[in-house]
Amino acid sequence: MGCGLRKLEDPDDSSPGKIFSTLKRPQVETKTEFAYEYVLLDFTLQASPNPEVIKINSIPDIVTKVEDYYLKGYIVGAIHPVLQPVWQRKHLPASYLYRVVLWRLKLSAKHSAVPSGQRRPRLVIEECPLTYETQTNDVAKELIEKINVASKRGMRFVGFISQHCPPFCNGTAHEGDREPALHARHAADENCKSWSEGTVSGQSSESGIQEEFHHESGQCQMEQDGSPSSSKSKKGEDNKLYIVFNVFDDESTCWTYQEGILSVKVTRKGSVISTLDADWLELTTFYYKQGLSLIDSFVCWETHKGEHLPKSLEGFFIYEEEGSGVPGSSRKGNDAIVVEQWTVIEGCEIKTDYGPLLHTLAEFGWLLTSVLPTPVLRHDSEGNLATKQVVFLQRPVIWNSAAQTPEIEKMLRRMAVLQFISYVTIKGGGIRRVT
Repeated sequence: MGCGLRKLEDPDDSSPGKIFSTLKRPQVETKTEFAYEYVLLDFTLQASPNPEVIKINSIPDIVTKVEDYYLKGYIVGAIHPVLQPVWQRKHLPASYLYRVVLWRLKLSAKHSAVPSGQRRPRLVIEECPLTYETQTNDVAKELIEKINVASKRGMRFVGFISQHCPPFCNGTAHEGDREPALHARHAADENCKSWSEGTVSGQSSESGIQEEFHHESGQCQMEQDGSPSSSKSKKGEDNKLYIVFNVFDDESTCWTYQEGILSVKVTRKGSVISTLDADWLELTTFYYKQGLSLIDSFVCWETHKGEHLPKSLEGFFIYEEEGSGVPGSSRKGNDAIVVEQWTVIEGCEIKTDYGPLLHTLAEFGWLLTSVLPTPVLRHDSEGNLATKQVVFLQRPVIWNSAAQTPEIEKMLRRMAVLQFISYVTIKGGGIRRVT
């Protein structure tokens, strides 16, 4: 379904990314009525030598950090951790990095930043306690119910974001925990240094990464079993789930949300996921054709000690149906682009990611709605740490000959045949044009 647009063809998956779309490349690059402007902001729960990375004490601090952008007409479209926060790599400095993507309609004579008389939305981030921890179906039902209730109050869902608290998070470590916390921070700094050194051969050192994670996981389990200050005993304190909304004062506008199937095949080295495979278009196109927007996803990447290691993981996508009063809500159907992107982290900072591609596609009306970080890691040819992220973009179907899906092309060909037949009549076994 659709076509794969790849920057590089490499069986070893060493390309910077893979692009899949319901459209062919010329149709992807067809200009539309709308164009977007994006701002990408990076936040960290730890101090960073890069002044462009914004220090926060907790996820809700992001609200005040983006206020100036909301005054300029931007809104948060997606928020996600840079690394998927599975427990094997929570000691990595990059595991405390978060990316926030803001967007607005590109300013023009036709589209202003904020129409006169319309009040700007505001960002709200709330903690979201869950009754269930591992049952995906139960989690889905609970989360969907929460956001549907909130949407009736003018709250438009942006996504879920989890926070793993680093040592000395918020400066609230107890005196008795100070020495272990300092040791953990020192270990994280040393680990950051080791990632930045990487390999000199130019070959992927993915196996080395997995071996180290396997070793680290063994140490972690020993601490959990034998230490009264184990992460297991502090799970509720160290990990929090937040829900992010754009809040509109006009409660007459509402949205409804539903879940869709998400299934990912994985391969492992030990207990660590090393590769993943999913037919993203097969999973999502049905919903896009209904005019729904893919907003977020939920996958339980981790398994408990002693549990069977499955070859496929089941989760769910969260789709949004726009209500009345939303610009463009009368349009039926969306086209989609899905990007499997390698995000490269040099030392403790992001070096390359999906940003350049996003800015390019913005000119053609493509809106980023969700980013799914995965636990797949490797070293690039320069020895930097790289992680795979899946980026979802959409655009309303363009009903013209300049941009047609294969299904539309088939429909138009059938219509052309019927139109031709209407101009002919069959007489004596022959075909003659009617004049």
